[in-house]
Amino acid sequence: MSVDWQSKVLSPLMAAFGQPISYYPVKDKYTNNHKLTGVFDEAYTDINIVDGLSVTSVSPCIGINLADLPFAPRQKDQILIYASFGAPLTDTFYIVKKVMPDGHGGCRLLLNVAPKPCDITSEDGTQDQ
Repeated sequence: MSVDWQSKVLSPLMAAFGQPISYYPVKDKYTNNHKLTGVFDEAYTDINIVDGLSVTSVSPCIGINLADLPFAPRQKDQILIYASFGAPLTDTFYIVKKVMPDGHGGCRLLLNVAPKPCDITSEDGTQDQ
């Protein structure tokens, strides 16, 4: 018997711990935004083993429910995380650094703080200066 991850885990998790965000895909040149809920962590620790050495990095991340997004998330998309309890003190833009689907309908997005709301016009993520 399989577990209904959507109704038993992901939806209740987002209802309990999620906060509102706006998602801006690079493929739309950041002109469209999608409102959804995500679970934000300002200091996610990622550990990788490379040639026997452990490499540790700490970065912000957000967990999202893929069913809430009408497209697949990808690198260089932008996310606006609104100020709230457990989140940034001010509304903050982030750029998706790495997409990590979990295989059960959820996804962890590793983020970089955007220096400012980006004015990116090309699909490959080149920033206009």
